[in-house]
Amino acid sequence: MKLSIYYSSTYLLYFKIWTICVLLSFIPQVNAVQSEDPSPNIPFKLFAEFINLNFSSDITLATVLTILFSLLNNTDILNLHAQAKHSVHEDEYSVTANGWIKALATAIQTHLDAKINSAEMKDTQLFDSYERPEILGSSKISVISKKLDRLLSILDLDPYERKGENLQPLKPVSTSEIEPVLLIGPARITCSTPEKACIGRALHINTRQRDRTKVTLIKGIKLHENAQIVSGFCTKCEAIYYADHKSLATPSNSEASQHNPDVSPKDYMIFNKAKYIKIGKSIWADRLFTTMVVNSVYHFHASTAAYTEFWNYTFSKGDENEYPPISRQQIWKAFIHETTRQISVSMNKTLVMPDNLLIQQIAKEAYLKLGQEGIIGDALNHSCKECTHDYKATADHINANDNAAVVGIDENRTVPILREDAENTEYADMDDNAMETDLVPEPKVKMIVVDGIVMGPNHCAYQNCSEKLANARTGVFCLRHETPRFYCVETICAPCGVVIAWTKFAKSEGACQIVEFLENVYPMQETRPSYICIDKACVVLKFLINSHNWNIWKASTRFVVDSYHYINHRVSDYLCRTYCNPSPLNGSAPNLVVVERDIEGNEHYKRAFNTQACEQLNAWLGGFQSILNRMTVDNFNWTLHAMLFIHTQRVIQKQIKKQNQQIQIQSEQQRDEDGIEEDGVEINRVD
Repeated sequence: MKLSIYYSSTYLLYFKIWTICVLLSFIPQVNAVQSEDPSPNIPFKLFAEFINLNFSSDITLATVLTILFSLLNNTDILNLHAQAKHSVHEDEYSVTANGWIKALATAIQTHLDAKINSAEMKDTQLFDSYERPEILGSSKISVISKKLDRLLSILDLDPYERKGENLQPLKPVSTSEIEPVLLIGPARITCSTPEKACIGRALHINTRQRDRTKVTLIKGIKLHENAQIVSGFCTKCEAIYYADHKSLATPSNSEASQHNPDVSPKDYMIFNKAKYIKIGKSIWADRLFTTMVVNSVYHFHASTAAYTEFWNYTFSKGDENEYPPISRQQIWKAFIHETTRQISVSMNKTLVMPDNLLIQQIAKEAYLKLGQEGIIGDALNHSCKECTHDYKATADHINANDNAAVVGIDENRTVPILREDAENTEYADMDDNAMETDLVPEPKVKMIVVDGIVMGPNHCAYQNCSEKLANARTGVFCLRHETPRFYCVETICAPCGVVIAWTKFAKSEGACQIVEFLENVYPMQETRPSYICIDKACVVLKFLINSHNWNIWKASTRFVVDSYHYINHRVSDYLCRTYCNPSPLNGSAPNLVVVERDIEGNEHYKRAFNTQACEQLNAWLGGFQSILNRMTVDNFNWTLHAMLFIHTQRVIQKQIKKQNQQIQIQSEQQRDEDGIEEDGVEINRVD
């Protein structure tokens, strides 16, 4: 009885264990099998002997490494080659130089020929002294294929045993065993202090072996653990050089610090062309990574939090030991450090800041020293065919008598009349030629477009106070008052899309604020544009007249309303109807209308300038609204300035490219008309 109970209980125990095992088999698990094969672990002597016996004695190290890494990175092709090499069915043929290995051999040969500059070296490195490529002819690829097949056996990259029994297919080969050792140090080799005693002076290592910090380095999308930080110092000026900046603090191991232990850190100078940038306490990144962060924010309107999630979900692969998560703060630091360097390079400046600043303080310092109060220097003097035209004293054609007729709208219809209640004789004594500027000394006509977009960080709401908040996220007060948001961001654009300047309006977008903004950007009369297009230009014009400032502006500039808003204004506003037409058909402003021909040669009128440039910019800028509105004032200023600066640089590059293409087309057309080919040989035309 006891024995039967024993067997029954034992059977029940085994049944429970078996049931648990079956149930566990249905639970998703992380596969413990390695997803990669180890790198080939063969003696170098064996590999070198194979290279010497099978290839040219003049084969270069670069060629050998190209062959090796081509094999290691094409394991799928090697599996297909191995299967074709070992037949399974009776109606199959085993071919060593099959199509798969030939495809790889051809790709290697083509790649090497494209990289080798010497004509004598081409087509010879993969053959030994007894093999002559000119005699082998079409069988060259077969010879190379067989050599690669033998090399696979040497490297143990054949998934079949000698007996032909199938083994597991090759997996991607791990490169962890052959990863380089990385030291992050200064890229400069001599001291940059502008003193005679320091010029050309070599840098000495400043970091002792026991003090070298081990960090994680991000190169592109790959993380390298245990990279070491090393620094150098100048024995004369005692400046310390790191990979991303130069510290003017005195080195701790110098004689000066021993005699003066109270030496404190001073300023540090950012290296604009640094290869690596510190973005965390123990994490560095190369410029490819930081540039990807900036481009993602610019192109995708991505917040740093969104990019952080993208990176961690894409590259962490669930293994936090191999790919530790990156924090939002580290992505934000990457954005700040990269944008400061890009703008510094473009402005040909070197940014110097106090040492040990928080990242929020770095953004503030960067805007104070590089922001130029929202003015983008490269755009201030920009000119292209879309925003600058030659001056015309008279109109090409006069097609209407009504000065309220607009190009593109009123060519074939009656212009709406002014409402009776809008009649205004207050401004009736203005010049009849008020639409045209006096441009005798200036042969060019320029226009700028001004508009605002409702966005901005929080600031104090007290009257005449726009101080930043003590707590931008949860606070509602500055040090003394309540908190609303900045009313809008005002921008000045060229008709081609180049952003010239920007600013924040705290309370409203009034005529007084707009004029003050324009006077700040264009303090000198001779630098002011011929036309300023604003959706409320008539309001600004009234303000200038009533404040007795119109005489200062009228010698150089006229104010026009953009074409979209003018259609409504001209019916209800006498001043706007008479003096603010963006493209009058009656010839009163010949520089605002051009005549072009279509492909059939028919003439048609066209607005000389794009008056919707700011509206188009705002459509793009609005994508940042939800991100920018949550920022502190300092972070808002730098982020918006950086995005507009980068945007302007890219618009200018597109304009230059477009101009070069137009020059090339005109040159080709002129060449065709002259009957000359590109090599200067005259074309024999057949009539």
